[in-house]
Amino acid sequence: MSLELLDEPVYKFTNPKMTTIASNLTIQDAAKAMVESHVDSILAFDNNKIVGMVTEKDILYDVVAKGLDPTKTTLKEITRSPLITISKKSTVKEALELMKKFDIRRLVVVDKRPIGLITQKMICGNLRNNRLLLPELEIVDKTFCPYCSQNFKDNKSVCKHIDEVHIARKNRVTH
Repeated sequence: MSLELLDEPVYKFTNPKMTTIASNLTIQDAAKAMVESHVDSILAFDNNKIVGMVTEKDILYDVVAKGLDPTKTTLKEITRSPLITISKKSTVKEALELMKKFDIRRLVVVDKRPIGLITQKMICGNLRNNRLLLPELEIVDKTFCPYCSQNFKDNKSVCKHIDEVHIARKNRVTH
């Protein structure tokens, strides 16, 4: 297992594609911009300065679930602010720690100004290539029985267990 990925600078995983919109526009305007740009988050700006971020989840939880009108609710009303940023030279480990600390899944990467985004998806998508395993995300060489949670070395073993223990038990006739 290689932990080298955690020491890589975040700029290697940064997506330069960012979409911005004025914070006084509506949630509907923001959603349209997100769809047109094929992104799941948008940066809100006010007076030519980025003031925060809004994600699809924010729209779902803070507008739709609360019954707010997306044609009248402004981006400013739900924008997550202050904007959490990270230097392009910071490590992936530092990015993950910030995401955990602030309970977020994406950060704006800066080099004096915003240059892109880094997300948990971008990092996790590279785990297989870098052979890094995170216990919370992946269990190696373990297969669990869905009925009793016993673990086995492979699928063949768990199938045999299910056939012999769980299916056979259901088919037994009791007098």
